[in-house]
Amino acid sequence: MSKTDKIKKKHDKIFAKTFGSTGNTKAFLEMALPEMFLKVVDLSKLRIDKTRYVDDRFKDSFTDMVFKTKMKRYSATGPGKAEEIAVDIYILFEHKSFRDEAILIQLLCYMYLMWQKDFDAKRPLRVIVPFVFYHGKAKWNIPRNFNEQFDVSDEMREFLLNYRYILFDTADWNFQDERNVGLRDNVFLLTALSLMKSAFNKDIEAIREIFKFWQEKGFTGNKEKVSFFLAYISETKDISQDKLEKLMEETKIDGGEIMPTLADRLRKEGEKRGVKIGEERGVKRGEKIGEKRGKLETARKLIARGVDINVIAEATGFPQQEIEKLASSVH
Repeated sequence: MSKTDKIKKKHDKIFAKTFGSTGNTKAFLEMALPEMFLKVVDLSKLRIDKTRYVDDRFKDSFTDMVFKTKMKRYSATGPGKAEEIAVDIYILFEHKSFRDEAILIQLLCYMYLMWQKDFDAKRPLRVIVPFVFYHGKAKWNIPRNFNEQFDVSDEMREFLLNYRYILFDTADWNFQDERNVGLRDNVFLLTALSLMKSAFNKDIEAIREIFKFWQEKGFTGNKEKVSFFLAYISETKDISQDKLEKLMEETKIDGGEIMPTLADRLRKEGEKRGVKIGEERGVKRGEKIGEKRGKLETARKLIARGVDINVIAEATGFPQQEIEKLASSVH
């Protein structure tokens, strides 16, 4: 696995841990969704939809996080009367730590898989709102509307398939923004957003601000969560544990109890990666051995049938001398 892939997995992990909590997601959406959207969606009913919709062909491209809630709608029940009814609405979360030109197709594929389940079950197609969470280094300038990627006239565009995704770009988000006032007590969420926003720059000032925030909120007592964030900082910004401990001391945080927890976490994660790599290599080695044994068995059968050695060598890929040696052992 390349260094880029490892870092991407770290970004995916912090995203999944943050938004795997409905409390965090609800607080985030109240801040991030357009005002119009908030008027018609009941976020108090928000829950994670654990159904897997992603096809194996796309499993490396999708974050696969879907939230289900209720949408308010009014239905006429008589002359001059309207009754509020609740309708399911699905918010499709897609996380990107890099600028991805394929996003419009990926989201469409994802929605299609969800609608296909509805069609197969003979039920009405669900309402799906795609939401892209982006915190990459490059500027996100990919069209928001699906039909904007086609170079056609406005008149022709009306006939093309279309949908629009909501974009949250951490480059446009500020930790000190007034919109975050309601999030000040959600230390985990604000920390995660701040770290993902600063993940691609080497400036450590953002880290100092986070440490001060932890100190202010008494968050440093939660060793497990603090070590989780420190591991993310260490591996995405390539900051040593000694440097982290020094930064903590500058902000009056006692790293005496936290740093051993961090070291243990990094050690365990390293062991897991080592086991996984070992397993992958073992599988590949096993496949090669199995392939060779299969070819040897084929060669033996062909030799027994009296097939020319040159033909057997060409068919199996083995050197002619090896076939001759095998033939002498068979006879």
